[in-house]
Amino acid sequence: MRRIRSGVYFLIMSEADEEASENSSRFEFLRTIYANILGSRSAKIGVVIVVAIMLFIILGSLLSSFPPNKATTDLNSPPTWVHPFGTDYLGHDLFSQVVWGSYPSLLTALYSALGATLLGFFAGILAGYFGKLESIIGGATDVIMIFPALPLLILIATIFLASNEQIGILLILVLWAPIARAVRAQVLSVKKLAFVDAARTSGYNNRQVILRIIVYEVASIAIAYFIINLTLGIVFVTALQFLGVGNPVIVTWGSILYWAQQYGFTMGDWWWILAPGVIITLIATGFALIGFSFEEVANPRLKV
Repeated sequence: MRRIRSGVYFLIMSEADEEASENSSRFEFLRTIYANILGSRSAKIGVVIVVAIMLFIILGSLLSSFPPNKATTDLNSPPTWVHPFGTDYLGHDLFSQVVWGSYPSLLTALYSALGATLLGFFAGILAGYFGKLESIIGGATDVIMIFPALPLLILIATIFLASNEQIGILLILVLWAPIARAVRAQVLSVKKLAFVDAARTSGYNNRQVILRIIVYEVASIAIAYFIINLTLGIVFVTALQFLGVGNPVIVTWGSILYWAQQYGFTMGDWWWILAPGVIITLIATGFALIGFSFEEVANPRLKV
């Protein structure tokens, strides 16, 4: 009986040590990526830009004195102390519009980037791990990536008169394909490694191999693409709204620019275009710097 108990104890301790070793290696891997990213000057600049814009939006929501759709008596006014970003031809305070218009724009970009990343991540894992699904998922990604993203989005959104929520769904259907292709390529490499074969030999089934090994090995690529897709989401959402796709009555960064190109150019209201344009450029640049820096560390194919 004592030998049996000793054997059971040894088996339990072995499994515990193995799990602790796996957790330690994963933690070390994430810490290495984190340290490398912080060591990148471009990533530091990107973090500073994004944090500054987020603080501007949060504090601006608390400090704005005018509702975004409230007309004032100051029409076509350049920036003043009362209206830091000026007003449009109806007297709307552009500071308030830029601040409150950030929420629908960023939320649409956020859930479209998250949805595209999750869809592409798991599609890429299935395509790379199961050979039978590779041709199906690979064919779908090829079809999507044939068409230019923005013209395709404009065509579909114009036909169906898309709202901001529907624009987000369309972005998911367009942006998932590059992620799936990158993840699939990495899974094809990972599943041939010795420790994956050792896990199968020890009794792991396909689900356990995918969830306990493959997911952790390729998750960093998905995170990098999520940040990059967040940047693309902001640009695409703003571009579509600027072109009049969606509801221009709802105050967003894109709708501000839409009305600016309708009236601002003819009236010479340069501040109407400058304020939202600078904010959009800064936050997109910040996320892009972070995403590219993360991808350089996480994606082995980019390492020299």
